[in-house]
Amino acid sequence: RKAIPADAPELMEMCRNLHAENAIFSMDEGRVAAMLEKAFNQQGAIIGALGPTGHIEGAIFMLISAFWYTTDFCLEELFSYVRPEFRRSTNAKELINFGKRCSDELGIPLVIGVVSNERTKAKVGLYQRQLSDPCGAYFLHRPTSPLTA
Repeated sequence: RKAIPADAPELMEMCRNLHAENAIFSMDEGRVAAMLEKAFNQQGAIIGALGPTGHIEGAIFMLISAFWYTTDFCLEELFSYVRPEFRRSTNAKELINFGKRCSDELGIPLVIGVVSNERTKAKVGLYQRQLSDPCGAYFLHRPTSPLTA
């Protein structure tokens, strides 16, 4: 189902949990809340939620976007998250299928990536089985010393 504004507190908590598991950078809660609002206000974003308000098991957030070199639109997945207690289910597949349905309805490609600190290989395998071979990879270089102002 499409998430509604009443889901905002629960989705925000899920974003905190997702950040704790997989974050590369710090979390700005105001920025996260503003992105959730884009979906609730139908401003080029959509959130798919599994389960009723108050009992969401997982969610996927997608943004209508374009790569830097084109005016062609795509549906960019910003996150897909299943709560730990619901991970031994088909929820992750259902979220991917929600994204594929949105892509089909909009007539634009769905772009999904895996950025994870836990079970990365297994997640890539799931996405490959659900979508096809990957078209790239992400790599991260962490500087040895932070920039000084």
